[in-house]
Amino acid sequence: MYSAKMLLPHEMNEIDQIFGDILRERGLTRDCEAASTIAKRILNCYQRGIREAGALKYTIGFELRSVSRENADKLVHGSREVLIHEIAGEVDGQISPDELDMLQRTFDRVCIWCNIPRYGKRADRLARQLTGQLRSGISDETALFESAMWLEQHFGATWRRSDA
Repeated sequence: MYSAKMLLPHEMNEIDQIFGDILRERGLTRDCEAASTIAKRILNCYQRGIREAGALKYTIGFELRSVSRENADKLVHGSREVLIHEIAGEVDGQISPDELDMLQRTFDRVCIWCNIPRYGKRADRLARQLTGQLRSGISDETALFESAMWLEQHFGATWRRSDA
């Protein structure tokens, strides 16, 4: 039986190829602190269902944009990364682990499709909007995704201006 958390040998090979590409692009070695962080993020995203190489590279890449060559072992961010489980935990009421996984997958997909960095006001609004919709009774992943995409298409420009 296959578990979503279990990785098969061919999947590990894909992950290793992506990991190696990212390290080469950044000029990092496998034994530095940044490489360890990148590996953890790749595995986390892969286990959440982001399997396409370009999407994985993008998800990891935009989170690490501010790594400088002279300080490559330290990850530097202007803002903290928005995490769905933190947003969902702020409001009273239980959200199941399966619902959290679904919210995270939806959040990740919208961020990738709309080129939204995973930090800042825009990502925070998206995470809160998705969590609010789930709490109001929308529990279908496709409906959450389509609603978030509609909102981003109609109000994305407004959100971008406020993040400037």
